[in-house]
Amino acid sequence: MPVTATLPAVRRRDEELRRRHRAEVSAGVLAHARRLRWSGERLRAERQAGLRALVAWAREHSPFHAERLADVEPAAFTEEDLASLPVMTKDDLMSDFDWIVTDPRLSLAVVERHMAHDRPYLHDRFLAVTSSGSSGRRGVYVYDWGEWTTLALLQSRARLGMADDAPRPTGRATASLFAGGGAHLSRVMRRFLAATDDDVHHLPMTLPVSEVVGGLNAIQPTLLMGYPSALELLVREARARRLRIRPRYVETGGELLMERTRRAVLDLWGVEIDDSWAVVEGAHAFSCMAGRAMHLPDDLVIVEPVDVDGRPVAPGKPAAKLYLTNLYNRTQPLIRFEIADGLTVLDDDCACGSAHRRITELTGRADVVFEYGPVRVHPMQLRLELHDVSEYQVRQTARGVLVKVVSDRPDELRPLSERVARALGTAGLVEPEVIVEAVGHLERLPSGKLRQFIGRLGG
Repeated sequence: MPVTATLPAVRRRDEELRRRHRAEVSAGVLAHARRLRWSGERLRAERQAGLRALVAWAREHSPFHAERLADVEPAAFTEEDLASLPVMTKDDLMSDFDWIVTDPRLSLAVVERHMAHDRPYLHDRFLAVTSSGSSGRRGVYVYDWGEWTTLALLQSRARLGMADDAPRPTGRATASLFAGGGAHLSRVMRRFLAATDDDVHHLPMTLPVSEVVGGLNAIQPTLLMGYPSALELLVREARARRLRIRPRYVETGGELLMERTRRAVLDLWGVEIDDSWAVVEGAHAFSCMAGRAMHLPDDLVIVEPVDVDGRPVAPGKPAAKLYLTNLYNRTQPLIRFEIADGLTVLDDDCACGSAHRRITELTGRADVVFEYGPVRVHPMQLRLELHDVSEYQVRQTARGVLVKVVSDRPDELRPLSERVARALGTAGLVEPEVIVEAVGHLERLPSGKLRQFIGRLGG
Protein backbone atom coordinates (compact mmCIF):
# COMPACT_ATOMS: atom_id res chain seq x y z
CA MET A 1 0.00 0.00 0.00
CA PRO A 2 1.32 3.52 -0.82
CA VAL A 3 2.31 5.54 2.21
CA THR A 4 -0.23 8.20 1.10
CA ALA A 5 -3.18 5.79 1.40
CA THR A 6 -5.93 7.02 3.71
CA LEU A 7 -6.82 5.12 6.88
CA PRO A 8 -10.22 3.97 5.53
CA ALA A 9 -8.50 2.66 2.39
CA VAL A 10 -5.94 0.80 4.48
CA ARG A 11 -8.70 -0.77 6.55
CA ARG A 12 -10.64 -1.79 3.47
CA ARG A 13 -7.51 -3.39 2.05
CA ASP A 14 -6.84 -5.26 5.30
CA GLU A 15 -10.40 -6.54 5.46
CA GLU A 16 -10.32 -7.66 1.82
CA LEU A 17 -7.11 -9.59 2.45
CA ARG A 18 -8.58 -11.14 5.57
CA ARG A 19 -11.77 -12.11 3.73
CA ARG A 20 -9.78 -13.80 0.97
CA HIS A 21 -7.55 -15.51 3.49
CA ARG A 22 -10.48 -16.85 5.55
CA ALA A 23 -12.05 -18.18 2.37
CA GLU A 24 -8.84 -20.09 1.63
CA VAL A 25 -8.91 -21.61 5.10
CA SER A 26 -12.56 -22.62 4.69
CA ALA A 27 -11.81 -24.23 1.34
CA GLY A 28 -9.07 -26.38 2.93
CA VAL A 29 -11.05 -27.69 5.89
CA LEU A 30 -12.24 -30.99 4.42
CA ALA A 31 -8.85 -31.96 3.00
CA HIS A 32 -7.26 -31.07 6.32
CA ALA A 33 -9.81 -33.17 8.20
CA ARG A 34 -8.78 -36.26 6.24
CA ARG A 35 -5.27 -35.99 7.72
CA LEU A 36 -6.74 -36.94 11.08
CA ARG A 37 -7.37 -40.43 9.68
CA TRP A 38 -3.96 -40.98 8.14
CA SER A 39 -2.16 -44.16 9.11
CA GLY A 40 0.96 -44.14 11.27
CA GLU A 41 3.03 -45.12 8.25
CA ARG A 42 1.70 -42.22 6.19
CA LEU A 43 2.30 -39.79 9.05
CA ARG A 44 5.92 -40.93 9.39
CA ALA A 45 6.42 -40.54 5.64
CA GLU A 46 4.92 -37.05 5.75
CA ARG A 47 7.21 -36.00 8.59
CA GLN A 48 10.24 -37.45 6.83
CA ALA A 49 9.53 -35.60 3.59
CA GLY A 50 8.70 -32.40 5.46
CA LEU A 51 11.85 -32.55 7.56
CA ARG A 52 14.16 -33.04 4.59
CA ALA A 53 12.50 -30.20 2.68
CA LEU A 54 12.71 -27.92 5.72
CA VAL A 55 16.39 -28.64 6.35
CA ALA A 56 17.25 -28.07 2.68
CA TRP A 57 15.31 -24.78 2.61
CA ALA A 58 16.79 -23.54 5.90
CA ARG A 59 20.35 -24.31 4.78
CA GLU A 60 19.88 -22.38 1.55
CA HIS A 61 17.87 -19.37 2.75
CA SER A 62 18.68 -18.78 6.43
CA PRO A 63 22.25 -17.69 7.35
CA PHE A 64 21.60 -18.81 10.93
CA HIS A 65 20.68 -22.33 9.88
CA ALA A 66 23.23 -22.47 7.07
CA GLU A 67 25.96 -22.40 9.72
CA ARG A 68 24.25 -24.85 12.10
CA LEU A 69 23.35 -27.31 9.34
CA ALA A 70 26.57 -27.04 7.33
CA ASP A 71 27.46 -30.71 7.83
CA VAL A 72 23.95 -32.05 7.20
CA GLU A 73 22.95 -33.77 3.97
CA PRO A 74 19.21 -32.97 3.69
CA ALA A 75 18.39 -35.78 1.25
CA ALA A 76 19.59 -38.41 3.74
CA PHE A 77 18.44 -36.71 6.95
CA THR A 78 16.00 -38.62 9.18
CA GLU A 79 13.86 -37.85 12.17
CA GLU A 80 16.25 -39.89 14.31
CA ASP A 81 19.11 -37.61 13.20
CA LEU A 82 17.48 -34.57 14.82
CA ALA A 83 19.16 -35.38 18.13
CA SER A 84 22.54 -34.62 16.52
CA LEU A 85 21.57 -30.97 15.89
CA PRO A 86 22.00 -28.12 18.39
CA VAL A 87 18.97 -26.84 20.28
CA MET A 88 17.44 -23.52 19.24
CA THR A 89 16.27 -21.22 22.06
CA LYS A 90 14.15 -18.11 22.41
CA ASP A 91 17.36 -16.16 23.03
CA ASP A 92 18.59 -17.39 19.64
CA LEU A 93 15.29 -16.42 18.06
CA MET A 94 15.41 -12.84 19.27
CA SER A 95 19.17 -12.20 19.17
CA ASP A 96 19.58 -13.64 15.65
CA PHE A 97 16.11 -12.86 14.30
CA ASP A 98 17.37 -11.14 11.14
CA TRP A 99 19.65 -14.11 10.34
CA ILE A 100 16.96 -16.71 10.93
CA VAL A 101 14.17 -15.36 8.71
CA THR A 102 14.34 -16.34 5.06
CA ASP A 103 12.72 -13.34 3.37
CA PRO A 104 14.97 -10.28 2.89
CA ARG A 105 12.05 -7.91 3.50
CA LEU A 106 11.81 -9.06 7.11
CA SER A 107 13.81 -7.89 10.09
CA LEU A 108 12.98 -7.63 13.77
CA ALA A 109 12.77 -3.84 13.51
CA VAL A 110 10.38 -4.02 10.55
CA VAL A 111 8.15 -6.60 12.23
CA GLU A 112 8.07 -4.72 15.54
CA ARG A 113 7.04 -1.49 13.77
CA HIS A 114 4.31 -3.35 11.94
CA MET A 115 2.89 -4.90 15.11
CA ALA A 116 2.90 -1.51 16.84
CA HIS A 117 0.32 -0.33 14.28
CA ASP A 118 -1.99 -3.28 15.12
CA ARG A 119 -2.54 -4.24 11.49
CA PRO A 120 -2.93 -7.84 10.27
CA TYR A 121 -0.78 -8.07 7.15
CA LEU A 122 2.81 -7.02 6.57
CA HIS A 123 3.61 -6.59 2.86
CA ASP A 124 0.11 -8.05 2.21
CA ARG A 125 1.60 -11.48 2.98
CA PHE A 126 2.97 -11.98 6.48
CA LEU A 127 1.31 -12.16 9.90
CA ALA A 128 3.29 -11.66 13.09
CA VAL A 129 2.47 -12.82 16.60
CA THR A 130 4.22 -12.76 19.95
CA SER A 131 4.54 -15.07 22.91
CA SER A 132 3.22 -13.90 26.26
CA GLY A 133 6.63 -13.20 27.77
CA SER A 134 5.89 -15.39 30.78
CA SER A 135 9.60 -16.19 31.07
CA GLY A 136 10.53 -12.51 31.15
CA ARG A 137 11.34 -12.25 27.43
CA ARG A 138 8.76 -12.28 24.67
CA GLY A 139 9.28 -14.01 21.37
CA VAL A 140 8.28 -12.74 17.90
CA TYR A 141 7.06 -15.22 15.30
CA VAL A 142 6.25 -14.68 11.63
CA TYR A 143 4.12 -16.75 9.22
CA ASP A 144 3.52 -16.11 5.56
CA TRP A 145 0.08 -16.42 3.94
CA GLY A 146 0.16 -20.18 3.33
CA GLU A 147 1.82 -20.97 6.65
CA TRP A 148 -0.83 -19.00 8.51
CA THR A 149 -3.49 -20.91 6.59
CA THR A 150 -1.98 -24.13 7.92
CA LEU A 151 -1.85 -22.75 11.47
CA ALA A 152 -5.51 -21.72 11.25
CA LEU A 153 -6.45 -25.18 10.02
CA LEU A 154 -4.57 -26.68 12.97
CA GLN A 155 -6.70 -24.51 15.26
CA SER A 156 -9.81 -25.99 13.63
CA ARG A 157 -8.94 -29.64 14.26
CA ALA A 158 -11.02 -29.84 17.43
CA ARG A 159 -14.05 -29.46 15.15
CA LEU A 160 -12.96 -31.98 12.56
CA GLY A 161 -14.00 -35.46 13.50
CA MET A 162 -11.97 -36.34 16.61
CA ALA A 163 -13.76 -34.21 19.17
CA ASP A 164 -17.53 -34.14 19.67
CA ASP A 165 -19.57 -33.03 16.68
CA ALA A 166 -21.92 -30.72 18.59
CA PRO A 167 -22.19 -27.33 16.84
CA ARG A 168 -20.64 -24.39 18.67
CA PRO A 169 -22.55 -21.10 18.90
CA THR A 170 -21.20 -17.91 17.40
CA GLY A 171 -21.90 -14.22 17.75
CA ARG A 172 -23.30 -12.78 20.94
CA ALA A 173 -23.52 -16.19 22.64
CA THR A 174 -19.71 -16.36 22.81
CA ALA A 175 -17.40 -14.82 25.41
CA SER A 176 -13.59 -14.88 25.27
CA LEU A 177 -11.31 -14.47 28.29
CA PHE A 178 -8.03 -14.60 26.38
CA ALA A 179 -5.68 -11.76 25.39
CA GLY A 180 -7.35 -8.42 24.92
CA GLY A 181 -4.63 -6.46 23.16
CA GLY A 182 -1.30 -6.79 21.43
CA ALA A 183 -0.15 -9.35 18.88
CA HIS A 184 -0.68 -12.42 21.07
CA LEU A 185 -1.64 -15.54 19.12
CA SER A 186 -5.04 -15.96 20.81
CA ARG A 187 -6.08 -12.43 19.86
CA VAL A 188 -4.67 -12.37 16.33
CA MET A 189 -6.13 -15.78 15.44
CA ARG A 190 -9.46 -14.91 17.04
CA ARG A 191 -9.71 -11.71 14.98
CA PHE A 192 -8.66 -13.57 11.85
CA LEU A 193 -11.27 -16.33 12.19
CA ALA A 194 -14.15 -14.06 13.25
CA ALA A 195 -16.40 -12.82 10.44
CA THR A 196 -16.29 -9.40 12.10
CA ASP A 197 -14.60 -8.02 15.18
CA ASP A 198 -18.03 -7.95 16.87
CA ASP A 199 -18.67 -11.70 16.59
CA VAL A 200 -17.19 -12.50 20.03
CA HIS A 201 -17.41 -10.61 23.31
CA HIS A 202 -13.85 -10.06 24.50
CA LEU A 203 -13.31 -9.73 28.24
CA PRO A 204 -9.53 -9.91 28.76
CA MET A 205 -8.38 -10.97 32.21
CA THR A 206 -6.33 -7.78 32.47
CA LEU A 207 -9.66 -6.13 33.39
CA PRO A 208 -10.75 -5.98 37.03
CA VAL A 209 -12.55 -9.18 38.00
CA SER A 210 -15.71 -7.24 38.82
CA GLU A 211 -15.85 -5.94 35.23
CA VAL A 212 -15.37 -9.43 33.81
CA VAL A 213 -18.13 -10.79 36.03
CA GLY A 214 -20.48 -7.94 35.17
CA GLY A 215 -19.83 -8.41 31.47
CA LEU A 216 -20.46 -12.16 31.60
CA ASN A 217 -23.68 -11.68 33.58
CA ALA A 218 -24.88 -9.30 30.87
CA ILE A 219 -23.78 -11.50 27.96
CA GLN A 220 -24.98 -14.85 29.36
CA PRO A 221 -22.62 -16.77 27.04
CA THR A 222 -23.45 -20.18 25.64
CA LEU A 223 -19.78 -20.74 24.73
CA LEU A 224 -17.16 -19.62 27.25
CA MET A 225 -13.49 -19.59 26.20
CA GLY A 226 -10.53 -18.62 28.36
CA TYR A 227 -7.29 -19.44 30.13
CA PRO A 228 -7.56 -22.06 32.91
CA SER A 229 -6.55 -19.44 35.49
CA ALA A 230 -9.45 -17.30 34.25
CA LEU A 231 -11.84 -20.20 34.80
CA GLU A 232 -10.41 -20.59 38.30
CA LEU A 233 -11.45 -17.02 39.08
CA LEU A 234 -14.89 -17.52 37.55
CA VAL A 235 -15.45 -20.61 39.67
CA ARG A 236 -14.64 -18.55 42.75
CA GLU A 237 -17.04 -15.79 41.67
CA ALA A 238 -19.80 -18.29 40.86
CA ARG A 239 -19.48 -19.96 44.26
CA ALA A 240 -19.81 -16.52 45.85
CA ARG A 241 -22.99 -16.03 43.75
CA ARG A 242 -21.57 -12.94 42.06
CA LEU A 243 -21.28 -14.71 38.70
CA ARG A 244 -24.61 -16.01 37.38
CA ILE A 245 -24.15 -17.77 34.05
CA ARG A 246 -24.89 -21.23 32.62
CA PRO A 247 -22.60 -21.87 29.62
CA ARG A 248 -23.23 -25.02 27.58
CA TYR A 249 -19.66 -25.24 26.26
CA VAL A 250 -16.37 -24.32 27.94
CA GLU A 251 -13.09 -24.29 26.03
CA THR A 252 -9.66 -23.55 27.44
CA GLY A 253 -5.99 -23.45 26.51
CA GLY A 254 -2.76 -21.50 26.90
CA GLU A 255 -2.07 -22.59 30.49
CA LEU A 256 -2.08 -25.66 32.69
CA LEU A 257 -5.59 -27.01 33.28
CA MET A 258 -5.85 -28.54 36.74
CA GLU A 259 -8.14 -31.41 37.56
CA ARG A 260 -9.82 -29.36 40.27
CA THR A 261 -10.86 -26.83 37.60
CA ARG A 262 -12.38 -29.61 35.49
CA ARG A 263 -14.34 -30.89 38.45
CA ALA A 264 -15.47 -27.44 39.55
CA VAL A 265 -16.76 -26.50 36.09
CA LEU A 266 -18.55 -29.84 35.81
CA ASP A 267 -20.13 -29.40 39.24
CA LEU A 268 -21.17 -25.79 38.61
CA TRP A 269 -22.44 -25.97 35.05
CA GLY A 270 -22.57 -29.65 34.13
CA VAL A 271 -20.02 -29.06 31.36
CA GLU A 272 -16.90 -31.09 30.52
CA ILE A 273 -14.08 -28.69 29.60
CA ASP A 274 -12.70 -29.00 26.07
CA ASP A 275 -8.98 -28.41 26.63
CA SER A 276 -6.29 -27.72 24.05
CA TRP A 277 -2.54 -27.21 23.94
CA ALA A 278 -1.48 -24.47 21.56
CA VAL A 279 1.93 -22.84 21.19
CA VAL A 280 2.81 -19.81 19.14
CA GLU A 281 5.70 -21.83 17.68
CA GLY A 282 3.16 -23.62 15.48
CA ALA A 283 1.53 -26.61 17.20
CA HIS A 284 -2.04 -27.17 18.33
CA ALA A 285 -3.20 -30.32 20.12
CA PHE A 286 -6.86 -30.90 20.93
CA SER A 287 -8.94 -33.00 23.27
CA CYS A 288 -10.17 -36.38 22.11
CA MET A 289 -13.55 -37.70 23.21
CA ALA A 290 -11.97 -41.11 23.71
CA GLY A 291 -10.13 -39.83 26.79
CA ARG A 292 -8.48 -36.87 28.49
CA ALA A 293 -5.36 -36.96 26.31
CA MET A 294 -4.93 -34.56 23.36
CA HIS A 295 -3.86 -35.45 19.82
CA LEU A 296 -0.65 -33.93 18.44
CA PRO A 297 -0.43 -32.68 14.84
CA ASP A 298 2.01 -35.45 13.91
CA ASP A 299 1.83 -34.57 10.23
CA LEU A 300 3.10 -31.01 10.65
CA VAL A 301 5.43 -30.89 13.65
CA ILE A 302 8.00 -33.12 15.34
CA VAL A 303 7.99 -33.14 19.13
CA GLU A 304 10.93 -34.46 21.18
CA PRO A 305 10.13 -34.80 24.92
CA VAL A 306 13.21 -34.34 27.13
CA ASP A 307 14.11 -33.97 30.79
CA VAL A 308 15.38 -30.79 32.43
CA ASP A 309 18.90 -31.47 31.12
CA GLY A 310 17.75 -32.19 27.56
CA ARG A 311 17.97 -35.98 27.68
CA PRO A 312 15.28 -37.88 25.71
CA VAL A 313 12.29 -39.10 27.69
CA ALA A 314 10.57 -42.36 26.76
CA PRO A 315 6.88 -42.46 25.76
CA GLY A 316 4.61 -42.50 28.80
CA LYS A 317 7.20 -40.77 31.02
CA PRO A 318 6.82 -37.13 32.16
CA ALA A 319 9.02 -34.63 30.30
CA ALA A 320 10.19 -31.33 31.76
CA LYS A 321 10.25 -29.63 28.35
CA LEU A 322 10.31 -30.43 24.65
CA TYR A 323 12.06 -29.59 21.42
CA LEU A 324 9.70 -28.71 18.58
CA THR A 325 10.44 -28.72 14.86
CA ASN A 326 7.85 -26.86 12.81
CA LEU A 327 7.76 -28.56 9.40
CA TYR A 328 5.59 -25.99 7.60
CA ASN A 329 7.06 -22.61 8.56
CA ARG A 330 9.74 -21.76 6.00
CA THR A 331 9.65 -18.02 6.73
CA GLN A 332 11.17 -18.46 10.18
CA PRO A 333 12.47 -22.04 10.44
CA LEU A 334 12.22 -23.46 13.95
CA ILE A 335 14.33 -26.61 14.20
CA ARG A 336 14.61 -28.26 17.62
CA PHE A 337 13.17 -25.16 19.24
CA GLU A 338 13.08 -25.39 23.04
CA ILE A 339 9.64 -25.03 24.63
CA ALA A 340 9.48 -25.21 28.41
CA ASP A 341 6.17 -27.07 28.63
CA GLY A 342 6.07 -30.13 30.84
CA LEU A 343 3.96 -32.96 29.43
CA THR A 344 3.83 -36.69 28.75
CA VAL A 345 3.79 -38.04 25.20
CA LEU A 346 1.87 -41.28 24.69
CA ASP A 347 2.78 -43.66 21.90
CA ASP A 348 -0.03 -46.22 22.15
CA ASP A 349 -3.12 -46.57 19.96
CA CYS A 350 -6.05 -44.29 20.72
CA ALA A 351 -9.52 -45.77 21.00
CA CYS A 352 -10.80 -43.18 18.50
CA GLY A 353 -8.73 -44.79 15.74
CA SER A 354 -6.39 -41.87 15.09
CA ALA A 355 -2.70 -42.67 14.56
CA HIS A 356 -1.67 -39.20 15.73
CA ARG A 357 0.16 -39.47 19.05
CA ARG A 358 -1.35 -38.00 22.18
CA ILE A 359 -0.09 -35.86 25.04
CA THR A 360 -1.31 -35.84 28.61
CA GLU A 361 -0.36 -34.69 32.11
CA LEU A 362 0.53 -31.17 31.04
CA THR A 363 2.25 -29.35 33.88
CA GLY A 364 2.34 -25.99 32.13
CA ARG A 365 5.14 -23.76 30.92
CA ALA A 366 8.07 -23.18 33.25
CA ASP A 367 10.89 -21.35 31.51
CA VAL A 368 12.83 -20.93 34.74
CA VAL A 369 14.51 -23.46 37.02
CA PHE A 370 15.13 -22.34 40.60
CA GLU A 371 18.82 -22.78 41.38
CA TYR A 372 20.23 -22.77 44.93
CA GLY A 373 23.91 -23.48 44.40
CA PRO A 374 24.12 -27.11 43.26
CA VAL A 375 20.42 -27.72 43.99
CA ARG A 376 18.05 -27.28 41.05
CA VAL A 377 14.29 -27.21 41.53
CA HIS A 378 12.03 -27.42 38.49
CA PRO A 379 8.68 -25.63 38.95
CA MET A 380 6.81 -28.83 38.07
CA GLN A 381 7.86 -30.00 41.55
CA LEU A 382 6.07 -27.02 43.10
CA ARG A 383 2.73 -27.19 41.29
CA LEU A 384 -0.14 -26.53 43.68
CA GLU A 385 -3.58 -28.02 43.32
CA LEU A 386 -5.52 -27.10 46.42
CA HIS A 387 -9.27 -26.59 46.63
CA ASP A 388 -9.08 -23.29 48.49
CA VAL A 389 -6.39 -21.67 46.31
CA SER A 390 -7.72 -20.16 43.07
CA GLU A 391 -4.48 -18.43 41.96
CA TYR A 392 -0.88 -18.53 43.08
CA GLN A 393 2.55 -17.19 42.18
CA VAL A 394 5.87 -18.61 43.38
CA ARG A 395 8.92 -16.33 43.54
CA GLN A 396 12.38 -17.69 44.32
CA THR A 397 14.17 -16.21 47.34
CA ALA A 398 17.72 -16.70 48.59
CA ARG A 399 16.88 -19.79 50.65
CA GLY A 400 13.42 -20.79 49.51
CA VAL A 401 10.31 -19.25 47.98
CA LEU A 402 7.65 -16.62 48.51
CA VAL A 403 4.22 -17.95 47.56
CA LYS A 404 1.43 -15.44 46.94
CA VAL A 405 -2.04 -16.97 46.85
CA VAL A 406 -5.59 -15.85 46.19
CA SER A 407 -7.67 -18.01 48.49
CA ASP A 408 -11.20 -18.22 49.84
CA ARG A 409 -9.76 -19.38 53.18
CA PRO A 410 -6.48 -17.54 53.85
CA ASP A 411 -6.57 -18.71 57.48
CA GLU A 412 -5.75 -22.26 56.39
CA LEU A 413 -2.52 -21.65 54.49
CA ARG A 414 -0.17 -23.35 56.92
CA PRO A 415 -0.62 -26.80 55.28
CA LEU A 416 0.33 -25.14 52.00
CA SER A 417 3.57 -23.82 53.49
CA GLU A 418 4.42 -27.25 54.84
CA ARG A 419 3.69 -28.91 51.51
CA VAL A 420 5.95 -26.51 49.58
CA ALA A 421 8.72 -26.96 52.17
CA ARG A 422 8.51 -30.74 51.74
CA ALA A 423 8.75 -30.40 47.97
CA LEU A 424 11.86 -28.21 48.24
CA GLY A 425 13.39 -30.59 50.76
CA THR A 426 12.72 -33.56 48.49
CA ALA A 427 14.54 -31.70 45.71
CA GLY A 428 17.60 -31.38 47.97
CA LEU A 429 17.25 -27.93 49.54
CA VAL A 430 18.19 -28.12 53.24
CA GLU A 431 15.91 -26.26 55.69
CA PRO A 432 14.10 -24.24 53.02
CA GLU A 433 12.41 -20.99 53.97
CA VAL A 434 8.82 -20.79 52.73
CA ILE A 435 6.67 -17.69 53.10
CA VAL A 436 3.00 -17.89 52.11
CA GLU A 437 1.19 -14.59 51.67
CA ALA A 438 -2.55 -14.21 51.04
CA VAL A 439 -3.37 -11.46 48.51
CA GLY A 440 -6.56 -10.14 46.97
CA HIS A 441 -5.37 -10.51 43.38
CA LEU A 442 -2.29 -11.17 41.26
CA GLU A 443 -1.11 -8.98 38.41
CA ARG A 444 -1.34 -10.57 34.98
CA LEU A 445 0.79 -10.20 31.88
CA PRO A 446 -0.51 -8.03 29.01
CA SER A 447 -1.67 -11.26 27.35
CA GLY A 448 -3.96 -11.95 30.32
CA LYS A 449 -1.92 -14.96 31.39
CA LEU A 450 -0.73 -15.45 34.94
CA ARG A 451 3.04 -15.71 35.44
CA GLN A 452 3.24 -18.42 38.09
CA PHE A 453 6.99 -18.90 38.61
CA ILE A 454 9.56 -16.10 38.93
CA GLY A 455 13.27 -16.79 39.40
CA ARG A 456 15.57 -14.88 41.71
CA LEU A 457 16.55 -12.50 38.91
CA GLY A 458 13.01 -12.11 37.63
CA GLY A 459 13.15 -14.72 34.87
